[in-house]
Amino acid sequence: MRRISKFVLFVALIIIMAGNTLAQNPNNALLYSSQATLFGDQGPASDPVSVIMPGTAFKSGFGAFIDNPASMALHRKSFGELGFSYRTVEEDAIYLGQQRLLDDSQRGISNFGFLYSLPTLQGSFVFGAGYTQHSIYNRAFGFRARNENSTITDKFKFSGSPYQDIAFNTFATDFGDEFEDWDESIFRIGFDRYGDFLGLRQQGEIIQRGYSGEYSMFFATEFQENLMIGGSIGLLSGRFRYNRVFQEVDEFNDYNSTIIDSNDDGFGDTDVDNILLDDRLRSSFAGFRARVGILYKLSDNFQVGASYTFPTTIEVDEIFDANLRTTFNNGVEFSDFTDSEFSYKVKYPSRTSLGLGIVNLSGLSVSLSAEYVDYSKTRVDYGSSEFFEDELAENDFIESEFRSVWSLRGGASYDLSPEFTLRAGYSYLPGRFLNGDDDRSVYMIGAGFSLTRNIRLELAAQYTEWDEQSAVYEYAQYNYSPLPDNIPSINFRSEDAARSVERWQVLGTLRVNF
Repeated sequence: MRRISKFVLFVALIIIMAGNTLAQNPNNALLYSSQATLFGDQGPASDPVSVIMPGTAFKSGFGAFIDNPASMALHRKSFGELGFSYRTVEEDAIYLGQQRLLDDSQRGISNFGFLYSLPTLQGSFVFGAGYTQHSIYNRAFGFRARNENSTITDKFKFSGSPYQDIAFNTFATDFGDEFEDWDESIFRIGFDRYGDFLGLRQQGEIIQRGYSGEYSMFFATEFQENLMIGGSIGLLSGRFRYNRVFQEVDEFNDYNSTIIDSNDDGFGDTDVDNILLDDRLRSSFAGFRARVGILYKLSDNFQVGASYTFPTTIEVDEIFDANLRTTFNNGVEFSDFTDSEFSYKVKYPSRTSLGLGIVNLSGLSVSLSAEYVDYSKTRVDYGSSEFFEDELAENDFIESEFRSVWSLRGGASYDLSPEFTLRAGYSYLPGRFLNGDDDRSVYMIGAGFSLTRNIRLELAAQYTEWDEQSAVYEYAQYNYSPLPDNIPSINFRSEDAARSVERWQVLGTLRVNF
């Protein structure tokens, strides 16, 4: 029996009220709309050949079946391969006017598998199986600045927040007035006017990690002379990790009253010095994915291809936990913990790829592709009538805040000799947000070396850069005018950061022909 997460209620409530939330940023890693469009997405295969040379209309690397399975029929030799990746990200962020630099790195297996070319009297027939990674989620954001507008405890105070209980238990929030029917941030209590706030220093780090790839089987054949067809079926599988450490510090001792009773003797004796939030989100997801493709050789030097990836239903299992600690001016500490689990489904739309290949013009080859996907057609399914209204609101939000895009990729290779090949490429990846500014540019270089007659080493480096405005945290902004007859009304806003991202990925694959 699953445990229903307060986290989903919190996010859904924000989405429901999005119509009144003009300052809320949809580029927020904790929103289900953002995760849904992220988990189903597909980047280039993480092998050193396919990452540079799109396989939609070109004989590329092992992972090119995710571009177009028909292109695998161009391989005439059987082989097996194993690949590794090292990836690092560095982010230069500006938050509340203060600049901060942070980086993170990961390593792991990027691909493995085999392709077997059956002996034929004419044409070709190949099949294969293995794993190829195609998406990475590495992010690293650090911040330290004074905030005189909001506090993260404004995130805790409204009904439905997953942090509401632990915030109240640790004095991060308290009753807003003597009627005790609404909660307020502890940093907005004890003043002459409702909602007054003196400011705090905020500091912390947000690290995101994860990957997505496919365990797949594929086949391809020369159905007629110069006409290749192919298909693949497999399991889309991935993991996503979000770790946040967020601290607020009363650096100037602005909060120095005695409104808090820290020893439970009935008398106030202290105030808050700092609050530390440590929360984590762990998501694993999987879904069946299938695609078909076609490739036609116009001549010995020119090829065109197209592929279609069917809509994918992805099942997501999420584990969320948070620890909150409040330290008072007298040194007393209160801490509390919450955790929850939730499962839901994502219905990801189809993907179409078109390509052109130019093959061996005096050793020079070029591969071009354009891929179309409509992110606004992504849908979430919470799997319970209890969340039906939330589900409708979430899907309406996706439809209004995300867009369709054409991603463009191009690569060129030059054979200096049969044993040595140089490659370079560029990709333009438009952002998925309707009003976003996170279009990405990707630059790639690589080379292939024959170590022996049947063993080949492929290497590549991929550099991705982009700028974005993304949410650091969302919070409830009260309108106190209904008081004292009614509780405050709520709008949701977000504190945002300008982030310049540079991400490197280095790939190496060893291929053995047999």
